[in-house]
Amino acid sequence: MYFLWKNTPIGIIRVSCDGLCEFADEAVKSKLRLYSITLSPSGRKEEADVSIVLSEENVIPEAKKSIEKHFASIMRPMGIKASVVWASPEKSVYAVLRSPWVWAGIASCIAVMVNAGSAGFFWVAFWGAAAWFAVHGLGILLRSLGRAYHGR
Repeated sequence: MYFLWKNTPIGIIRVSCDGLCEFADEAVKSKLRLYSITLSPSGRKEEADVSIVLSEENVIPEAKKSIEKHFASIMRPMGIKASVVWASPEKSVYAVLRSPWVWAGIASCIAVMVNAGSAGFFWVAFWGAAAWFAVHGLGILLRSLGRAYHGR
């Protein structure tokens, strides 16, 4: 589905939301995170307003200004007015507690304790951790072998 249809002096532009997100994600520095892109109603008929929401973690004010100017310069020829909104990621215990994976893990631990006792819980945790470390180590080994094979 198209996010924006636009007639410009260059021609007709049809932009999908996913395509615009990929374009913006490639345009930002690697340490920035793109949260979302929204189309805002514009007061001027010939110009579309797009708000780009980026993370502001460890970004100095001078870099913010240059990123905002960069987006404005690459979007202007397409007839799109880009405004960058800076957001800081939520880092709290409450954000972790809202994850369904955390609650599934807690419920699983309680179920093992009730059904298998503390000895059963220990062995389940032991073999689960051993499997995680084995798979993680295998992944690291395969990545390093792949890099060595491809000469990187």
